[in-house]
Amino acid sequence: MVARLDFQTCLAYCRFDFLPEGLEEKYEAYVPNQDAALIPRSFLTDLFARYEVPETVRQTLLRGIEAIEGDGTLFHFTKFLVDVLCSARWRCDEAFYTNMTPGCMTHSRELYSFLLLLACVVPSKNFLADRGVPEAHYEEIATQFLKPQLDKLAERGDAAVDDFQWKMNFYTCSIFLHDRFYFIVHRFQDEFTMFRHVRTGKVAALRHAGETFRGDGQKDGVNGISDAAGRFVTEWSETNETVRANRINPMGFVEREPVVLAKSEWEPVLRKGDMLLALHIPSGPGYTPERLKASMRMALDFYARYFPELPIRGFWSESWLYDPALSLLLDPEKSNIVQVQRQMYVYPVSEGDRMLRLELFGDRNADPLTAPARTSLQKAAAEYMRKGGRFHTSGMIVLKEDVDRIGSRPYVEAEEIEKFREAALGRLAGR
Repeated sequence: MVARLDFQTCLAYCRFDFLPEGLEEKYEAYVPNQDAALIPRSFLTDLFARYEVPETVRQTLLRGIEAIEGDGTLFHFTKFLVDVLCSARWRCDEAFYTNMTPGCMTHSRELYSFLLLLACVVPSKNFLADRGVPEAHYEEIATQFLKPQLDKLAERGDAAVDDFQWKMNFYTCSIFLHDRFYFIVHRFQDEFTMFRHVRTGKVAALRHAGETFRGDGQKDGVNGISDAAGRFVTEWSETNETVRANRINPMGFVEREPVVLAKSEWEPVLRKGDMLLALHIPSGPGYTPERLKASMRMALDFYARYFPELPIRGFWSESWLYDPALSLLLDPEKSNIVQVQRQMYVYPVSEGDRMLRLELFGDRNADPLTAPARTSLQKAAAEYMRKGGRFHTSGMIVLKEDVDRIGSRPYVEAEEIEKFREAALGRLAGR
């Protein structure tokens, strides 16, 4: 049994092809556990029976697990990695996690990443059970990707884990489905501060200083487009009485002319470093303002009950669905996409139209002008781009105090919609 090994000694011995950044500091704080098994055999027995795993696959997995457990140094470091993965989302760890393969394994190394994720399930479920979280909230989450992973191994001998970063959320039981949407803890890292008027409740987001935006209010250089003539740099100046900065229009662009907010009338409600719930959108019906409100209410109640120490300030997300340019193509009175957008405070991010190309045309590098267009949205998006328009993945915020106002556009006023339309249509017309 290895009680404690130097971090660099472990690295030199294990010879991983990849490890997330920041592990050494976490290792110094890690208290080694004395578990004799990487994955409890009772869990494996139940798993094999539930998914009718063929005997050959059972033996393959057991050999891989035993190879890890039989190597004292690798076993020690693997248990450390399990501890890191299980706690990563709760720590709002922004490090990139993906497949890891130790060069020290003489056989079964291709199984390592899958076994690492599988080893996270039991301790993650135990963590939630100790919190009193009902099993119904996480039992299906923990095993969501297990059957296709096991089927792939049985049918093709393929143990590779696709999209490790995303699937890790499920194996570690860190993400929860509340009605229509998934939620996971997130640390707000964008360069702006949100304020609320103390009397009216109106919200204004002010961009921090030093960022360059095009004349259309999108980040300069996004989609490969720069605006030498129209670009501007955001500013921020502050006195004891006021803040002067560039406002983010909730229709998703930064305004050129700075505004001045009186500190006696506006109080900060969201700062960089605050904690939010990241919202993820599974495919399927029910993408409506009503379901958005219901899901957010359920998520706030869930985290307040089982994780009361987390100071959740609201919700954050990024998606092609939030791009206000879609409102130029869709009927705002009938389109759920547009109606959901307008319940959010939308803001520009550095991602361009690659997500839209992927979701609408099947490839991040697809050319909408030549790609097959079967749906009305595909055709409208292609025509918009043919005329010179471009799309932008956008970010969104919904503060927790405004969840009950979803359905009545808590941030977007009629004149802001019109201002966006005039500017966007003017660009298409070359004005």
